[in-house]
Amino acid sequence: MQPRLGIDIGGTGISAVVLDGDGIIRGRASTTTPAEHGGDAMVAACLKVAALASKDADLVPTAAGVGAAGVIDAKGMVLAASDSFVGWEGYPLGPRLNDALAMPVQVGNDVAAFVLGEQQFGAGRGIKNFFGIALGTGVGGGLVLNSRLHNGENGAAAEIGHIPGFGKRHCTCGRVGHLETIAAGRSISALYAQETGNMHNAKTVAQLARDGDEVAARIFERAGEGVAKAALMISGILDISALVVGGGVASAWDLLLPAMEGTLRRSPPISGIPIRVLRSELGGHAVAIGASQFINELS
Repeated sequence: MQPRLGIDIGGTGISAVVLDGDGIIRGRASTTTPAEHGGDAMVAACLKVAALASKDADLVPTAAGVGAAGVIDAKGMVLAASDSFVGWEGYPLGPRLNDALAMPVQVGNDVAAFVLGEQQFGAGRGIKNFFGIALGTGVGGGLVLNSRLHNGENGAAAEIGHIPGFGKRHCTCGRVGHLETIAAGRSISALYAQETGNMHNAKTVAQLARDGDEVAARIFERAGEGVAKAALMISGILDISALVVGGGVASAWDLLLPAMEGTLRRSPPISGIPIRVLRSELGGHAVAIGASQFINELS
């Protein structure tokens, strides 16, 4: 494999890695996401981190993959996105990045990239079928079937964060009751503020839960239960028995895992085969690492 560039466009940050021919990270860089400034500003930020990561690696990548938030079609067009990004829906991200980076570029959903990275280099290695859920600024899902990334007809397969049935709060997409409204980082922050009047980020809310704050603990318990119920939905449809969970909110694994496993014990799949809950092994670089492999998977 020639050196590859992988870029992760997230809700709060954009990061890049350069992998050498053995799949080892040789360079990395990151910057904040200019989400309020539109698609062209996002492309400029991608160029910045790509240049910095390549310089750090002292390698020249021959192809690039980009994992971006939203529903992305085969041509790299953003079909749908949350309100986190201004001017994102309908933006021709793939063509703009192809022109800007001057190398072959393949664009896909960020959580599909997360799942692909975990399949090839992380917790999903050797697992033929599994579902991935990333808990970050939002909530996304990805699916591996018969050892292949499955994107669906419109690139929207496994968008579990936007499945209803999780309460009555409004989601960032404009609809109501989605998993994202209870398990995303900014939802955890908003729920804590709603109940206490104090605004903290999800990381701080997690620490408050560890320190005995009952409201914070209840919010994380509900988030873990929601993720487990989402896994049961997937298991009921596809008969999949492995779940890989990652994203920034998963750093509160000590709070999420008991709630997930408790829910799965109380309501096991109809097959009787327990769902294995696995933590991401690639951490914060999972999306960028997986995106670097998009040229092989999506082209």
